[in-house]
Amino acid sequence: MVGIPRDGYQGRTISLAVRNLSRVVLLAVCLATVIGLMTGAFLRILYWITSLLWKTIPEAITVLPNHPVYTILICTVGGITLGLGRIHFGDYPGGVEELLAEIRGGGTVDHDEISKGAINSLVSLSFGASLGPELALMAIGGGMSSHALARLKHARRTAWTGTIAGTSTSFQDLCFPATGGLNRPVKNGDVPLVPRWWKWLPGLAAIALGLTTLKVAAGNGLHFGYAVPEFRSTNPTWRLIAAALFGALGGFVSMMYLRFRHLLQAHQGEENHLIRSTVGGLALGFAGAVAPRLLFSGQEAIGTLFAGLPLTAEVLLVAGVAKIMLVSVMLETGWKGGPIFPLLAGGAAIGAALAHIVPGIGSVVGLTAMMAGVPAGELSRPLLIAGTVALFYSSSLFIVAGIGAVAGTLVVRTAQNRGSPRHL
Repeated sequence: MVGIPRDGYQGRTISLAVRNLSRVVLLAVCLATVIGLMTGAFLRILYWITSLLWKTIPEAITVLPNHPVYTILICTVGGITLGLGRIHFGDYPGGVEELLAEIRGGGTVDHDEISKGAINSLVSLSFGASLGPELALMAIGGGMSSHALARLKHARRTAWTGTIAGTSTSFQDLCFPATGGLNRPVKNGDVPLVPRWWKWLPGLAAIALGLTTLKVAAGNGLHFGYAVPEFRSTNPTWRLIAAALFGALGGFVSMMYLRFRHLLQAHQGEENHLIRSTVGGLALGFAGAVAPRLLFSGQEAIGTLFAGLPLTAEVLLVAGVAKIMLVSVMLETGWKGGPIFPLLAGGAAIGAALAHIVPGIGSVVGLTAMMAGVPAGELSRPLLIAGTVALFYSSSLFIVAGIGAVAGTLVVRTAQNRGSPRHL
């Protein structure tokens, strides 16, 4: 038995602690780099396939971009391909809440499930699904992170125990539990809990390098900072009140979206992956044939709305409602993707329409607040919604988006507490 003094870490040199902790940080950034590369590669491949299907092939066969017949054909083929993939690979990835619950519970997502979910997501998103990539990114990044967290937990404990015992841990000791000289029996009471800063430092380093690697690896598949007018007002109080009202309206729209999904769920009928995905593809194709901007996540369409898309309020209103309804159809027919970005796009279109109708609001305020309020039914985290708007468009929109998201969330929670149908 190895005797360890009760004064523990205090009797050891700072240099030993730095060496051991630095190896934990190195392991963390290595794992984060791999995760960032894999996630970024998914976005880059998605960009390539999407460009091939919707730009390169139409140019090669001299078909005008967004030709109605071509759109219907591609979306239908996408539905058939996705249906076959769901039959062959399984219905992966699962829902966001399911993935988060598995990771928060300390479990690890099976590698086979991650790869199959990535394939299904690639098919769905590249063939024009009116959904966002966030579910796929959660499945890939979150799934791989579950394995990385398990390995880091062992590494932190091993390095901390070695520091207390006065032993320099090697990189191999941290990576593999059954190697090195740290298998000597140590009394549990002799090793204090791992301090929080030993957890925070590797985590912060991993997040910073992982996000940087993700952006570099994704290339054109990930874009931040669209040209958006900054929020300026001669009467900021009135504009902020208007933001709360528009956000609350977004919450009501979100409840209508949840009701529509509940209605579709009640009439699903027989669970046939091929038929359901094909029906979803046909619906997507006809919608895209009428209005091409209904395809895909709508992230770029929001930037166009901020720039002043020359459409009437009526057209914007119909387009926003159609976008939100199409999200429900996609999800309930088994197409793979996240609802947040398309709900943002639908809310932005409705907000821009109402801002044209209501005088004195301003398109930036109405668009931003409504956009932030609509996703509240799917994501009841106002700060995360506001942060997403600020990250992808402009930091000047954070306050307006935050107010809209809070107002929308309050409306959704109030309605749900009174017995309105929840999203299942």
